[in-house]
Amino acid sequence: MLQIKNKIRAMILKRPRKKRENYSLKGAVQINRSSFFVFADSSGRTFLKTGKDEKLQKSIVQNMIDLNPKIKGLLKKYKIKPSIDTRTLKELSGGHMNETCNVAMGVYSCLPENLKCDIGKGIIKEASMLHDLGKVLIPSKILNKPAKLNIKEREIMNIHSTLGYELLKTQSLSEETLELIKYHHQNLKHTGYPEMEGNIYPSDIGVQIVSISDKYSALREARVYRRKLSRIEALLILYREVREGKIHPEVYNALVRFVQQSGI
Repeated sequence: MLQIKNKIRAMILKRPRKKRENYSLKGAVQINRSSFFVFADSSGRTFLKTGKDEKLQKSIVQNMIDLNPKIKGLLKKYKIKPSIDTRTLKELSGGHMNETCNVAMGVYSCLPENLKCDIGKGIIKEASMLHDLGKVLIPSKILNKPAKLNIKEREIMNIHSTLGYELLKTQSLSEETLELIKYHHQNLKHTGYPEMEGNIYPSDIGVQIVSISDKYSALREARVYRRKLSRIEALLILYREVREGKIHPEVYNALVRFVQQSGI
């Protein structure tokens, strides 16, 4: 009996181990108002996944980190312990990023034709679905803090757009999509974050569409630190930024038209 057990053990040990499959993120698509990430395996075959497959998501994000030393540098600079919050990705992909994409597509459709020429619809769709990916590396105690963030915490929160850019830079996304992801917290006065680089000038209209859609979606969601705001309350807050010269009036008007049509 012992000999048989030893033979079986030897056979198992000799069996070649499966190589870890390498996946890459190719982008995102929306089907029936639900967001799906587009992945490819090492043989080039593509497939769709929602944000629910935590094991796959963690593997993908870890692969992105391994491919880009700048990410580890950023985490070290801000003393962030390298940790992938797949729960956050699941919530973002099924909620906020998906809703931001819905609003962005609505804003785009309601824009005057002369402004639509400045940015491609596909770029807006992809950037809006992936804009907050960097939050998977932001500590959950900061993301879910039920109070106002202090200065240090705000600095850490503000690097999420740069982290998203650096993560996705390792994938096969266009530079225009990447720039919208990086600068989706910028405004017409360029007083947002991160600071604009001298040789980079992303589409202001593209940034405006993703930015206003992100803000409107966030205002219409209940957060741990505040209640869900009504459509009127959210639009009034954004109108202040129009008056301050931070939001293009035509982009704001397109949002208003979309909200009136959809009731979102």
